[in-house]
Amino acid sequence: MNIAPIVLFVYNRPKHTEEVLRSLAACTYAKEASLYIFSDAAKRPAAAEAVEQVRDIIQHEKWTTCFKQVTIVKAAQNKGLAKSVISGVTQVINEHGHVIVVEDDNRVSEDFIDYMSRALEFYQNNPKVGFIGAYKVPIPIPKDYRHDVFLMGRGSSYSWATWKDRWDLVDWDVSDYETFRKDKAARVHFNEYGEDRAAMLDAQMAGSIDSWAIRFGYAMFKNNRYAILPVKTRVENIGFDGSGVHNVATDTRFLVKIDSDLQPAVFEDVNVDPRIKKSFVQLFRVPLKLKIKRMLKKRLNFAHKGRGRAL
Repeated sequence: MNIAPIVLFVYNRPKHTEEVLRSLAACTYAKEASLYIFSDAAKRPAAAEAVEQVRDIIQHEKWTTCFKQVTIVKAAQNKGLAKSVISGVTQVINEHGHVIVVEDDNRVSEDFIDYMSRALEFYQNNPKVGFIGAYKVPIPIPKDYRHDVFLMGRGSSYSWATWKDRWDLVDWDVSDYETFRKDKAARVHFNEYGEDRAAMLDAQMAGSIDSWAIRFGYAMFKNNRYAILPVKTRVENIGFDGSGVHNVATDTRFLVKIDSDLQPAVFEDVNVDPRIKKSFVQLFRVPLKLKIKRMLKKRLNFAHKGRGRAL
């Protein structure tokens, strides 16, 4: 088996970083894996001390005995998560052809490296698979579903893997956005796997969020690529404590625990199961209050644009 390189993105959470590194080091095949750690610089002076604490942790010599090699890249200026991920993944994937990605709040299972590396090998030439996910959202799986993985038109940023040819499909500028924005049918189709997706892309293009994931997801959607996801999660997000940039302590919809009795996953060519899809999509329903707020905002923006044209 070809053990894929691992890319870990860290910022200002020393306790989380230490815990994630320990879980990676405990993985089967860890000593055969090359680990790349990208450390972003402090955005504000208040974060500088925590960033330095994180850098002290990742530079500890003990990690060099846990992995095949450890490469640390420290940003001199703050990039933000999106730019860090895009540039870091691009650097490693251009060298190796595939990559496993982990963030500083993704505690992983003991078989995580095995699961991801074998999945990358198995699905490499499958034209409908865009990436591999290690995280399963907390939804029920039908008792008569006999596979270890399922296919879905959307994955998660909680630890994932992909190949260079899929990564190269992404237009990070989303140059066709204006066409998409006006295409009601395309927006409905994009929202087939969660009615929040088109609005997230709108927010990205408006500059109100900074997300690599929605742009990657949009590229996979455009190219008819799907995610392979596990029936039993291989990652547990430990960042729902208010310490993260995106995760908040009150949002517990996506909290899951790693199963204590995981067995090696058997990979197969699977199709989207409509029952799993239904449960999956329901998890991403936008609350009615937020729908009304967005509708009113659109009407207000339209009114302002109308006055602007009149003047």
